Amino acid sequence: MMRSLIPAMLLAPALAFAQVNAASPRSDGAAIVMTGSAEIEVPNDEAVASFYLEVQDGDLAKAQSLLNQRVAEGVAQLKRSDPKGQVETAGYGSYPIYSREGRQVIAWRVRQAVTLRTSDLAGLPRTVAAAQRTLALGGVDFRLSRLGRDRVEADLILAAVANLNARLAAAARALGVAPERLRMEELNFAATAARPPMQVRAMEMRASAAEPVAEPQLDAGRSLHQMTVTGRARLLSP
Repeated sequence: MMRSLIPAMLLAPALAFAQVNAASPRSDGAAIVMTGSAEIEVPNDEAVASFYLEVQDGDLAKAQSLLNQRVAEGVAQLKRSDPKGQVETAGYGSYPIYSREGRQVIAWRVRQAVTLRTSDLAGLPRTVAAAQRTLALGGVDFRLSRLGRDRVEADLILAAVANLNARLAAAARALGVAPERLRMEELNFAATAARPPMQVRAMEMRASAAEPVAEPQLDAGRSLHQMTVTGRARLLSP
């Protein structure tokens, strides 16, 4: 949620009816509290693909060495397929596997996660398929990038304030008061995503370094973004 007072310069055109002469001796009348809203649906322009690899062996050092080698291969493949993408590794862990009696360690399972953040949505299926030769796909999240969110938020602010102004003007006319007699005192904004980003989940599977993988079907979809603005306006005495 975002709560803030909008800069006066940005709202000057939209709130023209609410401006008054600061030197005017008029006294304040009743307050009107109204809510305006706006929503924009836009195509997602960014994806975060999550990969992982698990290796199991009776010897911990051998399991770790194999994991390190294959994860390095997977990371290199991701960087070759998508040079502009951001590749990160995380979640490295080693876990003992005990006998049924729980008294003896009979093997070790080693796991590491790899993520790819990219704006190359057209090439994403090819990149994912190339990485799946070494790594297993955990899921793909489609979303709006930070730059995209900033653009959408600016448009939502303008649209929500315009909607609020129209409602305030209608309320003033219903009360038999000219909209020019309204003075805006406070604005509070709340931005929300109406639904979570589209997510594609992959089945749990072990990666195979020997077999090529067919490209998956991935659709970035669209995101619906909403904003509400609550304004408090004061009726000025004539």
